[in-house]
Amino acid sequence: MNWSDRRILVTGGTHGIGRAIVEGLLSAGVKHLVIAAEEEIPFEFGDFEKRGVRYVRADLGTETEPGNLVRQAHQLLGGLDGLVHCAGVYLEGNPGDRNAVQLWNETVNIKARGGYLLATEFSDLANDGSSFVGITSINSEQSEPDHLAYDPACAALGGVIRAFAVHHAPRLRFNALAPGLIHTRLTEEVAASQQMNDHASRNIPMGKLGRPEECVGAALFLLGDDSAYITGETLFVDGGIHANQMSRE
Repeated sequence: MNWSDRRILVTGGTHGIGRAIVEGLLSAGVKHLVIAAEEEIPFEFGDFEKRGVRYVRADLGTETEPGNLVRQAHQLLGGLDGLVHCAGVYLEGNPGDRNAVQLWNETVNIKARGGYLLATEFSDLANDGSSFVGITSINSEQSEPDHLAYDPACAALGGVIRAFAVHHAPRLRFNALAPGLIHTRLTEEVAASQQMNDHASRNIPMGKLGRPEECVGAALFLLGDDSAYITGETLFVDGGIHANQMSRE
């Protein structure tokens, strides 16, 4: 397909899976792209900027900025054909002085409520045939210790995606991409520990942690024309974890 005229917004596009998706879109030929994150413009953003990528700072944990972001991207790009919601946080690994309510609110507001507000504005502004892809997690269906806010947040985003898919079909499509254990800054503790890395690798059928770039093909598939009859679905990119019934040890 011809990606050159597609106008796409990616949240959380400065690192990890989001950044890999941005790089994949650019390699595919996308010329109209907005990245959004809550941090100041990253120092390494220069290469993207040279390739025409716009950067918008936005705190998706607020009630107003998700909608504002979609409207701003729509104005900057002259329309919207796709949105990838990758932004998210895992705070339980390093909660600091946050209490349970703060952990819940910060986690759920960015991933799930932010996704709902992004999808709401996207539904109003996007062109017919456009595609919304929410990056959830295998943890949206399978939980693990120390994920009391993160796992429900991912599950809630999956519910948002299914609801919007049904409500807005056939004009728009909404799907989830659910990564497994991918080596990003959110999983740095696992990747840095040889013991934890070995344990994870033994229990992933594909035998290793995933890399962010291994999620790119699935994201482009869900954004593109080849998935035109797919909506309300979850595509797992997890090395087989979801299919694995029981730990090997």
